[in-house]
Amino acid sequence: MIGITRHAVYLPRHRIEREKIAAAHGGKPVLEGERTAIGFDEDALTLALEAVQGLDLPACGGIYFASTTAPYLERMNAALLATACDLPEEIAVADFAHSLRAGTVALMAALDRAAVGGQEPILVVAADVREASPESPEEQWFGDGAAAVAVGREHVVAAAKAWASVSDDFLDFVRRDKDERITSFASRFTVEGYCRIVGRAIARVLEKSGLRPSEIARVILPPLDPKMATRVASELGFRAEQVQETFLDRVGMLGCAMPLFLLSAALEQARPGDRILLVGYGSGADAVLFEVTPLIEGYVVRDPIAEQLRRGLRFPSYERFRKAREYFRHHEEGPVLSNVFYEKEEARTIRLRGTECGECGLRQFPPTRICQRCHSMTGLREVSLGRQGEVFTYTVDWLAASPMPPTVLAVVDIEGGGRLYVQVTDVEPSEVRIGMRVRLTLRRLGAGGGLYHYYWKCRPEGGEDG
Repeated sequence: MIGITRHAVYLPRHRIEREKIAAAHGGKPVLEGERTAIGFDEDALTLALEAVQGLDLPACGGIYFASTTAPYLERMNAALLATACDLPEEIAVADFAHSLRAGTVALMAALDRAAVGGQEPILVVAADVREASPESPEEQWFGDGAAAVAVGREHVVAAAKAWASVSDDFLDFVRRDKDERITSFASRFTVEGYCRIVGRAIARVLEKSGLRPSEIARVILPPLDPKMATRVASELGFRAEQVQETFLDRVGMLGCAMPLFLLSAALEQARPGDRILLVGYGSGADAVLFEVTPLIEGYVVRDPIAEQLRRGLRFPSYERFRKAREYFRHHEEGPVLSNVFYEKEEARTIRLRGTECGECGLRQFPPTRICQRCHSMTGLREVSLGRQGEVFTYTVDWLAASPMPPTVLAVVDIEGGGRLYVQVTDVEPSEVRIGMRVRLTLRRLGAGGGLYHYYWKCRPEGGEDG
């Protein structure tokens, strides 16, 4: 049996109400509610890492990373992601890009790989941070986020029964190599093209499986506008109650992460025997039919979507929203690093490894040659540090240079040993307290020398009030 073994999503904590976006341009919101939005230290890669960590997977055979807005155009983003997960060099890594269906293309590639062998699951993660022109409807419709699934042969909660693709170079959203923002060709004709292309992919999967639309419990149609999913589903023979909720009023359109995000939402509510039809769209369409297994009843989602939606942290103004998105586009203040220095520091700064004493067991960070407790100089070994912990002490600094003051700094005791001094992000200063549970999160710390510079911060653990 091949299929989904685990699933997780990550929504950045920041939000902005669509009324604020519309008011900044003297207009009215095109849709009620709010959208998710990155903070100034986030990008598609950091969102993807959060989603991967939400899987709590002990081992994997590879990472497939899908994004139309990956931070690097010539550097394997999936390899950097695997390094941040401290995975071994033998795993398979691949980037998938350039289309809104990059997430489902990556998913189908993982299914194909699982079909030919390999016991360890492949992690498929999709993340997007798409930019639309100010005052455009897309500026309000778009949202930022990530979703991840593990594809394997054991402990399958949703078995893949059939999948198919069609290719069609239909114009809807376009971004050239010199563009920062999306060009939209959305129109009534776009809806007709969407329905035609998606319809062909669905027809192929239903033909392979021998099923009718009425036998599908949930159909997932990533929307291009707020009303498209239900309208297209009806034209393709599905009832309105079969269509998966899109969360547009609270999240927005998450780019190529949208299909996997909605698949995770469907699996959170699924029952054994449910058939879920997943569709990805963009320069064609993908369709994958899943059947939920009895293992879904014992599956525990670490951080459910409803909980993440509850913890929203709203930008006070449209100007702060824009500043968070554009800060690193216009600031090249970081140092120029040689590849020799980067290689030397990778274990500490990206893999987050410390030192464990073989004599007394003390863990220290950064790595050291002498144990602080027993002063042993032998038996010290490099180890991966945990990614969760609690605040030992903290301070709120209003004087430190920051695009979004104040800067909250904390000493964090890591589960399993080790103590780090890091910034606290995605939090109101009044929320921080001694003993607060936190999770380490990789974030952008600067940019310069042709690189984005990443380092670890901490954020409130899922479930903390905020």
